[in-house]
Amino acid sequence: MQKLNINEVFFKRAAIVFFIGLLSVGCFTFSDYGISVDEGVQRDLIGIANYNFIKTGNSEEFLTSFNKYHGPVFEIFLYATEKLFNVTDSRTIFLLRHGLNFFVFFIGTLFFYLLGLKIFKKHSIALLCCVMLVVSPRIFADSFYDSKDVILLSFCIIASYTAFIFIERQTLWSAFIHALCCGIVLDIRIIGLLIPLATFYLYAMQEKRKIIPLLFFISYSLLFTIAFWPVLWINPVYHFMEAFKQMSHYPLDIAVLYRGDFISTIKLPWHYLPVWMAITTPVLYIVLFLIGVFFAIKNSFVSFLSTLPIHFFLFIFAAPILAVIVLKSVVYDAWHHVFFVYPFFLLIAVYGFTQLIQVVKNKFTVKIIFGSTIISIVFALIFMVANHPFQNVYFNFLAGKNIRQNFELDYAGLSYKQGLEYILATDKSKHIYIASDIGICVLNFGIIPIEDRERLVWTTDLKLNFGRIPVEDRNPARLAEELKSADYFLTNFRWHPNDYNIGTSVFKIMVGDEKIMEVRKLK
Repeated sequence: MQKLNINEVFFKRAAIVFFIGLLSVGCFTFSDYGISVDEGVQRDLIGIANYNFIKTGNSEEFLTSFNKYHGPVFEIFLYATEKLFNVTDSRTIFLLRHGLNFFVFFIGTLFFYLLGLKIFKKHSIALLCCVMLVVSPRIFADSFYDSKDVILLSFCIIASYTAFIFIERQTLWSAFIHALCCGIVLDIRIIGLLIPLATFYLYAMQEKRKIIPLLFFISYSLLFTIAFWPVLWINPVYHFMEAFKQMSHYPLDIAVLYRGDFISTIKLPWHYLPVWMAITTPVLYIVLFLIGVFFAIKNSFVSFLSTLPIHFFLFIFAAPILAVIVLKSVVYDAWHHVFFVYPFFLLIAVYGFTQLIQVVKNKFTVKIIFGSTIISIVFALIFMVANHPFQNVYFNFLAGKNIRQNFELDYAGLSYKQGLEYILATDKSKHIYIASDIGICVLNFGIIPIEDRERLVWTTDLKLNFGRIPVEDRNPARLAEELKSADYFLTNFRWHPNDYNIGTSVFKIMVGDEKIMEVRKLK
């Protein structure tokens, strides 16, 4: 075993402190987040629907569901946990979901450390990988409530680590573990197929290849994929192909605000994903990524085999984004659909960092590189602390000014929780009548304590047709008529980037210079 030098011993201990701190932060803050727009759908139409199919075997009803092809494995686990602990109140249900969601992200971060250590051979660099992952504001926020994209991100990390273990050892046990992880990844989102494909590439590039472990891996990957995806029990080949078709061209037509215009999701320009990724990722991470790509290409000509892990990361990062662009697949609400590529983006960025340090001979320049990296991380961390729990509305300077007029802000509607809590704290009425310009608001009734929740009465959502028709400024008189039964009006400015001129503004949430939600008192 290689003896650690004193600096590596320090960073190994620092990593322990980091993970204890991360878990502590999650335990103390998971209850601060509201309910996102997808959570109710995920739980009811995927988790419960699959759970009931498993329990009853009623395929006729199950196959009529539009959501039957959505990867169900984690939602089944979440709902089964509810049933196991007999959780029935909505607040407890969603707090349980948020806590479990974060815990999976925490485990994924642990494996990210192991993956970084395997690739870069240093505890300090492995820790840097994890710090950059956690100090990514949007990823951190979503780690509490996004039961699709961040869960896929976490399991992609785990499956990538087991891929390298499998390729290194090529034993039946390592093949079994990697197959299990690949099955789970595929059953979260079918795009997880990229992990076994990248594994085959690594295997093909090895000098020594054992065929039996490979066949074992393929067989068990198929077995686990079918085992954790109930719709495949009915007809695995047919329904897998149908799921792949739906993923490639998801049939959803809504309006999204992009660069100041409302655009249909089926007509988005090719640069939608790249632009969103560029304006919501710390800029230094992007610079290091570009440096990493440069060195990956350069070093491939010098020592091809030594850059195989970077090829693995580049493939998983680039393939989904190129597929969306080429196939014109439907994406919406920023780039959360491809969050799972982000760890591989960071690994390439860290690779760029390590290569840059190696080629720079001037000690002063090396100190500038280290200092710039630390400063960038600290600034992102300050933003996260100052704007907790709204890290999901992070933009860097590339987004420009007047962001609310150009891009969606709190599109998931999480800030309604704080708006409702303000009203309940300041209005002691027995019944408080609530209205909003979008139905996401009423979802957040569910995470309010039951004694307060019973005081809230939902009146209207102004029938906005779920974003299919962008909302124009409404006539104040017409709004007053529509909201005549409401005491308060809440907005997160979704599909309506302009201020409302009704009632009196009594509460607002600011992230930087942008107002992401507002409460207006009508009576």
